[in-house]
This record gives sequence, structure tokens and C-alpha cells, in this order.
Amino acid sequence: MSEADPDDCVRVSTYVEVEPAQAFALFTDEVDAWWRRGARFRFALGRTGVLRFEGGEGGRFVEDFGDELFEVGRILTWQPARHLAFTWRDRSFCPDETTRVDVRFEPAAAGTRVRLEHSGWSALPPGHPARLGLSGPAFRAAIGSRWAELCVAFGRPRAGSGP
Repeated sequence: MSEADPDDCVRVSTYVEVEPAQAFALFTDEVDAWWRRGARFRFALGRTGVLRFEGGEGGRFVEDFGDELFEVGRILTWQPARHLAFTWRDRSFCPDETTRVDVRFEPAAAGTRVRLEHSGWSALPPGHPARLGLSGPAFRAAIGSRWAELCVAFGRPRAGSGP
């Protein structure tokens, strides 16, 4: 992963029983299918749009509500079967505030280990709404819990996703 300050990031991982190229495709092409719904995970209170990655490296990660498009972030690295990195922001972020998500797809016995690191939180001030009123280990645990739930959802077997 990156050289991120361990106090500035959360790390989670999951295992999927498909090869890395297919795991990358499932993660990116089917993001709306596995990404959980609800205010805890989506980007507009009371509304659920369609999540999608657009355009590979240099493209965007968005939630489309039909009448509005929210840009979650910009795709920094797009290396199918290996590495995806994108900036990430919540609605509570100012336009110049972003964090970074790195996702690695590593071959493992009969499948792929997917490792996710979300860093850059130290750039947000202590009272920032995205911090949920928490700091230090409590804040990292809250963010880590969200990503862990998403990784569990991603790691669940899907029809047609077997080797």
C-alpha cells in the first residue's frame, strides 16, 4: 500500500473467489450493485442514485440521481487486475477537500485478496462534519467499520461470478 501515516488512514481487506481481472471488473463495473444503500453509505440524505466509475484513469467516480450528479472523486490510477486509486469526498466536504482511496487486487489461492486503504483524513480540520464528532482511534474505527461493511458486501458471492 502507500506510505500513508497509519494515524491518517484506515485499511480493510476481503477475499473474492475470482481471479484479479474479474475482481477489478466486479469492483468497478458493478459498484452500484454491491455498494450498500442508505445514508451511511450513499452521498445524499434520503436519496439513492446510481454509482459508477466513468472513463478509467482521469475519469470520475459519481453518484447519478437523474436530476443531479454528485462527483465523489476523480480516478487517479486505473490498472485493471492490479490497482485502482481515486479521490473521495462526502457532501460535507468543501470543494477543495478530498481524501484518497487505494484498492489493490492481489492474486491469492483460488481467488483475489482485495486490500483497500482510505487516507488523507488529517487534511480535514478536527471539527469537520465528516469526522462525526470523533477523533483518533474512534474516528478511524468508525470509518473502518463503514469500509469493512462495504468490503463484506463486495466479497459476497454473486451469480455468474465464479471461476
